[in-house]
Amino acid sequence: MQTSLTRRKAVALLWASLVPMPALAASYPDRPIRFVVALAAGGPADAAARAFAPYFAEAVGQSVIVENRTGASSVIGTDAVIRATPDGYTLLFGSSSTFAVNPAVMKSLRFDVNAQLNLVGLVSYTPHVLVVRSTLPANTLAELVTLAKQQPGKLSYASSGTGGAIHLASELFKRETSTDLIHVPYRGGGPAVLGLLSGDVDVFFSDLSTTIGNIQSGRLRALAMAWPTRSSQLPDTPTFAELGYPGVVSSSWFGLAAPIETPADIVAKLHLAMTQTFANPAYQAGLRKLGNEQFTLDSDQSKAFIKGEVDKWASVAKSANIQIE
Repeated sequence: MQTSLTRRKAVALLWASLVPMPALAASYPDRPIRFVVALAAGGPADAAARAFAPYFAEAVGQSVIVENRTGASSVIGTDAVIRATPDGYTLLFGSSSTFAVNPAVMKSLRFDVNAQLNLVGLVSYTPHVLVVRSTLPANTLAELVTLAKQQPGKLSYASSGTGGAIHLASELFKRETSTDLIHVPYRGGGPAVLGLLSGDVDVFFSDLSTTIGNIQSGRLRALAMAWPTRSSQLPDTPTFAELGYPGVVSSSWFGLAAPIETPADIVAKLHLAMTQTFANPAYQAGLRKLGNEQFTLDSDQSKAFIKGEVDKWASVAKSANIQIE
């Protein structure tokens, strides 16, 4: 099977090499474009991709299909895009797990996303928010930290899976506040929220998009935003920096990338379509409703942001001894 796949890929690449790149770019796109989301349907990455896709399709002048290819904490889908024909028709709608968390925690990752993918641009992000169950006797971050220090190893925090972005964000919180909380991993953000609502766990570092409905209804209590600025969705919730913990900064974020050998003219067309999508008021309104924020970084700033994220999560993974084979 592997030999067959390798041969088909070689034939596809040979065919592409025989067609002049300017000719490919001039006719691009003349068929639907595929966004591969390497995480589960219904999750934050999938929601961000489906909010982005129709407006991007309008801007690029071709339909866009969102395809979920899950498995191994986004490794399966990412690898599929890396191995795809570099013609601009198979793109990765990747997440912070793809670009920063997996390289930090996976010992034997079989590819290098920074070397084998061409980042078209960062799309959007959902800041992380610290929420607690409504019955926990902590109405402020200071009260939570005090409670955790009075009962070391007694309070528990949920995550959407061991070694994921939420797990590392929670460990960053523990490190910066010198608290000891017990990790309870769930199979996804949805089950983690249910665990919090049922009282099985006490604390959850969550994508804002995952918990905003329960926060606004009062079923969960938001104590702090893990972002440099307050969220427009929760303007009354202070940031960690405001509360004395400037090092607690985290989010789930999303970017569009193509196989590394994709012609520069095609990448430029994709980037232009992305810029036009960002300027669409209807897209901006949908993004806010989702609980996401739009990135406003240029190419150099995006690369610097990703490097900073990789370095941060590598440091957290090392200090918390988190490693996945």
